[in-house]
Amino acid sequence: MATTRRGFIGGAAVAASVVASPSIAAPRASGKVRGPFVLTTWDFGPGANEAAWPVLAAGGSSIDAVEHSINHVELLPDEYWVGYGGVPNEVGETTLDATIFWGPRHDFGGVGCLKRVKKAISVARKVMEETQHSLIVGDDATRFAVRMGFEETSLTNLRSQEAWEKWAAKGERTDAFLPEPFAEDHLPGHDTVGSISVDAAGNLCVGCSTNGREFKIPGRVGDSPIPGAGAYGDQAVGGAVATGNGDVMMRFLPTYHTVELMRQGMPPDIAAATALKRITDKGYKFGGGIAAIAIDGTHGGAQVGWDDAGFSYSVRSASGNEQIWVSPKPA
Repeated sequence: MATTRRGFIGGAAVAASVVASPSIAAPRASGKVRGPFVLTTWDFGPGANEAAWPVLAAGGSSIDAVEHSINHVELLPDEYWVGYGGVPNEVGETTLDATIFWGPRHDFGGVGCLKRVKKAISVARKVMEETQHSLIVGDDATRFAVRMGFEETSLTNLRSQEAWEKWAAKGERTDAFLPEPFAEDHLPGHDTVGSISVDAAGNLCVGCSTNGREFKIPGRVGDSPIPGAGAYGDQAVGGAVATGNGDVMMRFLPTYHTVELMRQGMPPDIAAATALKRITDKGYKFGGGIAAIAIDGTHGGAQVGWDDAGFSYSVRSASGNEQIWVSPKPA
């Protein structure tokens, strides 16, 4: 990986009752450090992993693998929650949030409310590699992307346009003005793509990308580009990625929490469940999930509020591509 910016910056188990609420997937223990592998969330995970795997199989970098994985999802023509062609905001415009972590340097780049550029994760990588900044947002993020050679184009397609027109015809305010979700969560499901990879050299990379919340207030930035909220990684420990109601989840930095619990020796599934339970213990009713993988390949996940829809992630290694449902797969 080319580098042109800043240099390197330099528990106990919890009782089972503490993590009883969230659904969890049992961890898969490897027993020793291994790689390469790539983990990606949701049903598009297997395809995203296959897009990334040739990079890893050829001895390439995990940062390239994560970028390939997430680009695959960002460019899917029928994916409503990631990339172009979906989730318009209150005035009918689609905007994107993305983040990328590079483990060896504990480095980070993010974009928020990015407009008119499809490959948000690739722009986030440019922020990380080409500047001393960590987060650029809005029209200025678009200007930065164009400066870096990205094409400026509409993120709207027929599906997103029709979705906005149907909603706008009702004359309703965005649900962002509803009370905080302590009684119930009114939001539909979210399919943020999160990807975590370790390459053959043992280098960790973590990334995520989304077009966020449907009919959001213009200018809104979700959890995806906030370090420790939508994604987090530590070279000595592993990584975690989140999906769900980002306006709630970012208040708790749940992926940072998950990784820190893993640092203390907690397995990924229990760490993810504990991080989610910290949010529900405050009274929030929301849908959300976390997938995590340790640097040794041990992985697991947890979810709350999606018992009917479920939450899954997939892991690709030399032994194949396995999809794991954190709760039972919906019929």
